[in-house]
Amino acid sequence: MTIRSYYGDSYRWEFDATVLEVLDESGAPRVVLDASYFYPTSGGQPHDTGTLGNANVMDVSIRASDGALLHHVDAPVAIGPTNATIHGARRFDHMQQHSGQHILSQAFIRVANATTIGFHLADTVSIDLDAPALSDATIADATEVANQLLAANVAVRAWFPSAEELADITLRKMPDVDGPVRIVAIGDFDISACGGTHVARAGEVGLLSVVRTERMKRGTRIEFMAGHRARADYARKHAIVQQLSAALTCAPAELPDAVARQANTIADTRRALVAYRERDLDDEALALAAQATQHGAVKVVRATWTGRAIDEVKGLALRLTTEADTVVLFGVDGARVQLVFARSENVTLDLKPAFDRALAALGGGKGGGGRILMGSASSMGAAALEEVLGNVELPS
Repeated sequence: MTIRSYYGDSYRWEFDATVLEVLDESGAPRVVLDASYFYPTSGGQPHDTGTLGNANVMDVSIRASDGALLHHVDAPVAIGPTNATIHGARRFDHMQQHSGQHILSQAFIRVANATTIGFHLADTVSIDLDAPALSDATIADATEVANQLLAANVAVRAWFPSAEELADITLRKMPDVDGPVRIVAIGDFDISACGGTHVARAGEVGLLSVVRTERMKRGTRIEFMAGHRARADYARKHAIVQQLSAALTCAPAELPDAVARQANTIADTRRALVAYRERDLDDEALALAAQATQHGAVKVVRATWTGRAIDEVKGLALRLTTEADTVVLFGVDGARVQLVFARSENVTLDLKPAFDRALAALGGGKGGGGRILMGSASSMGAAALEEVLGNVELPS
């Protein structure tokens, strides 16, 4: 069983060790050391990465049979002495996020009596709380409590208490473990059972920022950032604010009003464009009606387009067939060919047989509808579409 040296020192990122075992599983070597500062994936915290000799440590896991740490490497490692290096930036980031989680979890207990029931540390960091809903004000209050604790820069202590000492410690949750229990105390603010790596003082977490909340079946998920992640997030957002302020020629504090004005202007412009487009379609419908051919008592309007929005074509069909005694036969060529056949309410002609024949001639299946029939097929080209529509025969 590997001695887990990281329990005693989270800041030791270079060390010497002895390789006891090298396992080769399908070409993927696994190395067991006598003692290791590499943290394995566990407790919601991801594994460390680094090097063992000339090999890269890609993953670290716990062997179920005896608790030994398996260092997953990308190259052979020999039995015997070796030197190791942990990627310090990744480790310290995890320390900041994990210590920040303990502090934020306790803050939500104090502010909202909301207990943490889940913890996730990856590209994003979050805690799941057993509270079904939390107001923005409550979240802000908890965040403020957490950041005040960071400013106090209290000491963080991690140790394995004796059974007698453990009996006198009140924990947020007693873990279900068979063996010694490791305690992490952040001043007298929070005392929790935890096997993860943590900072030595709360101030090293630097900053805590809640970035998103999500309602879940079992409560509320709070996504947050701590330390370097929070500062980098602030820098990104500050740059965006500066860019927007320059683009809208306003001070940062005036951005909400400036954006609201822009949104109103865009909405007004869209409404105006819709009105203009509707008038254009009215004029186009009149022009198409003037080109209609006569089929008994019915006027027939035929037209084809390439790459036109089908909603516009349907709009033209509806405009034309609001007039009595009108049939429209429309087609649009594009990635797929689309047909729109329509008739006025007073027209009793059954367009379905002619529509089905036209669609079949274009290689399509069956379309459908009532007064307006619509269907599509693979494109055979604009010329083929025009020929098919030109040959449509309507019943007498």
